[in-house]
Amino acid sequence: MAGMDDSPAATPTASAPAAMSSGQVRDLRLLAMLRGASFLGDNVALVTLYLRLAPQGHAWEIAALSIASALPLVALAPVAGHVVDHVRVKPLLIALGLLEALVCVAIGYWHSLDATLGLVALLSVGVSFSMPGYGTLMVAIAGEDHVGRAQGLMQGVQGAATVAGPILGGLLVGWTGQSWPLYLDAISFALCALGTSAITRDRTPGDASTREHPQMTAGLRHIFADRLLRPIVIMVFIFITSVVMVNVAEVFFATRTLHASATLYGAIGASFGLGTIVGSLAAARLNHSLLRLARSILIFVGITALAIGAVGLVTAIAWVYPLMVIAGAAIGVVNVAAFTLFTVRTPEEIRGRMFAAVNAVFTSGELSSTVLGGLLLTLVAPRTVFQIAGVVSTLCIVIFGPFALAGARNAHRRENAQGA
Repeated sequence: MAGMDDSPAATPTASAPAAMSSGQVRDLRLLAMLRGASFLGDNVALVTLYLRLAPQGHAWEIAALSIASALPLVALAPVAGHVVDHVRVKPLLIALGLLEALVCVAIGYWHSLDATLGLVALLSVGVSFSMPGYGTLMVAIAGEDHVGRAQGLMQGVQGAATVAGPILGGLLVGWTGQSWPLYLDAISFALCALGTSAITRDRTPGDASTREHPQMTAGLRHIFADRLLRPIVIMVFIFITSVVMVNVAEVFFATRTLHASATLYGAIGASFGLGTIVGSLAAARLNHSLLRLARSILIFVGITALAIGAVGLVTAIAWVYPLMVIAGAAIGVVNVAAFTLFTVRTPEEIRGRMFAAVNAVFTSGELSSTVLGGLLLTLVAPRTVFQIAGVVSTLCIVIFGPFALAGARNAHRRENAQGA
């Protein structure tokens, strides 16, 4: 499959984009509200499930929960992306939301370990389809010229849910037990499904999606055939793998190394979440030039690497919070810039498969990171894990950054040539 250097469909226009219509703004705000409610419910449910399994005292059960929730996203990516590219997205998302709501009710009702893991895996099967589905619907609503603004809004909402969800989940478990928070997640899925039906725009497949790109792996093949996307996706995969492993070390670093209380430890996650909100909203105004998007990714991956590495050098918990705000803000920019870059660089007819492939690659990085973080903690101190993450993240920029910039400059020259 050829890269996108010769595809005019993937080249953003050089002219200034027209403002979004009132209908687009309405649909985008409605989608953000619905997805925010769903993200909030998911975070409440995640805390509840951790609290359900933690008292049993086996770390492998927590690991099994993470695997059950992540493995379908990786395994089903080709199928999910293929389906999203070949059907109308709104009816698919409505049906998935209602089915996911039923699964959440079942998780709240059955508390055994086997039932919990099986139902979480089943829920993740639905999510493997809905994630690329909502990605393509968002682009269909906003249009390519406003992808950055739309993704910045979505990332900001997700960051807010990440901050509020764990707090709300802990309170609900204390007040109502371990079933009602999961029923709340079921309600959020149902509301998201019903609210999606009120969105006026839809993403419908064209004949080209079947005729020109029939392969299930078209999204993954496109990414790795493209001279710009290939180094970016490899770099971000290594970056995610190195940075996420600090999540394993974080609790030990805060409570044992810095002797912080549980409340002060919890504030670390809140600081990071607040940073992602700021970074995501700020990145919404990023220029869609491929060269500027690539540079933004490299610069803010570097800022994240420095902030994470610096956390490993502090001697008091008070210094951790501003560094985590900086890291969160930088990752917020990286997320928006990467989403925008992958969107405008990919033909519309295979975006579902592209989104599914990217989700699978990055979820694989998160799974690998969890295992790697656990192994490192058996060999080095928690402080050292942060330092290693900072060094590895910096190295991935040094190694893959020049290739990404070369691909971006080449694409930039083609943009200018076509504009002329």
